[in-house]
Amino acid sequence: MLNIPNFKERVAHYYERDITFSGQAMLSKDNLKKIPHEAGVYELSIPSKIDYPNYRSNVIYIGSSQNLRNRIADYSRNGLKNDRLKDFINNYNVFVCFYLTENYIFVEKKLLRSFKNTYGQLPKANSLGG
Repeated sequence: MLNIPNFKERVAHYYERDITFSGQAMLSKDNLKKIPHEAGVYELSIPSKIDYPNYRSNVIYIGSSQNLRNRIADYSRNGLKNDRLKDFINNYNVFVCFYLTENYIFVEKKLLRSFKNTYGQLPKANSLGG
């Protein structure tokens, strides 16, 4: 009632305190301007929570890129090769948030590993990593 997550949701936070993601923005061509042309990691999520073995989460994908805006723009174009991610994008409002870092490959692996350890598996649209 006070918007305070219960204990189970609080301990299910998968990334460390030193990583601060941007605010969420709906995945759309209009919102691409808010995403910088810099290196970093990003998280895609949907409004409803999904069941994972240990907890529930909105997160469907964790990725990284040397150019976040260009990479995230790929998701709004036809021809996406990741069928799981394509299904989410076609059937839900998808939101994106990002964290700028030059060590994006290392941070992505760390986030995937941490997500898998916390939730019991990788995000639903990730097939490799961690």
